[in-house]
Amino acid sequence: MTIKDVAKLAGVSVSTVSRVVNKGDDKSASPETRRRIWDAVSTLGYTPNLHARQLKSSQETLPKTTKEIACVYGRTGDSFVNPFFSALMHAVEKAAYEKGYFLRFSSSTAPADYGNKQTSANSVIILGKTDTRTLNSLKSSYRHILYTGLQDLPLEIDQVISSGYQAAEKAVQYLLDLGHTKICYIGETTNEQRFLAYQDTMAKAGLNISEQDTASTDFSPGKGYEAVNQLFEQHTDFTAIFCSNDALAIGALKALKDRRLKVPDDISLISIDDIETVSYLSPMLTTVRIPIEEMGAMAVNILIDRIEGRHQSPVKVNLPNTVIRRDSCGKCKI
Repeated sequence: MTIKDVAKLAGVSVSTVSRVVNKGDDKSASPETRRRIWDAVSTLGYTPNLHARQLKSSQETLPKTTKEIACVYGRTGDSFVNPFFSALMHAVEKAAYEKGYFLRFSSSTAPADYGNKQTSANSVIILGKTDTRTLNSLKSSYRHILYTGLQDLPLEIDQVISSGYQAAEKAVQYLLDLGHTKICYIGETTNEQRFLAYQDTMAKAGLNISEQDTASTDFSPGKGYEAVNQLFEQHTDFTAIFCSNDALAIGALKALKDRRLKVPDDISLISIDDIETVSYLSPMLTTVRIPIEEMGAMAVNILIDRIEGRHQSPVKVNLPNTVIRRDSCGKCKI
């Protein structure tokens, strides 16, 4: 495969592919264009001629050989349609590419299938929450394993996280600071640190919550839409909703609009991730920004250090997250 094949599949010029892939120039193309380019790179298995690039470069800093890293989703389900995981995988791919490593394989297959890998890579990055069963399956196929996501996992492997517990604390506290005391939660509830943080933060504020204040659901816009309707079926006595990710909040916002409720005048809405889409919603979504690019780069750096024998003990890095104040939250009027 050549750079021309990548350009054709991505629907862009060869020069644009070269600037994004070979030169790492993110300012030369929009996020959507960069996503299409990296999708094409993955689909085609494109590998640049690193020797030729070295000859053209005045600084011979590029690696002389290429290596493979596998990248798998921790769970099945909505991983492929969740923009957060898509962005995280692209961040990993870009960082690996710049180090002379390439993602040859990505999967969202069931845990039992992980052992049947179709790649020569002996190192893997897990995207998103995983468990002991999945980890044991991966250990049968990969020598080096790193996890990156929002959950702080009790596993003896390298981890790069941006704590979902801390992000949820910040989101709920932001609503509390605006005077909201009747706050509902939408998202997963089983073994989910964002839900635990919601419960803990409300309890620290001296506020009681009940099952009626929670809509337990998977992460997707459609589920967010359904969850809002479920909350209203359970009760209407709330002034704010905390969604545990942006995908849920996108659906929740539409459900509120369909009920002719104004955000934030009637209901305030906050979530976690800060995917690109939410800054274009109306109103623009207040959310907790997860440093996706930094997580991807850090994950690759730590895994390569592990591969090349620069550390032995498990490493855990927790990158900070930040509340991004936009238009979907307002002071409580009740």
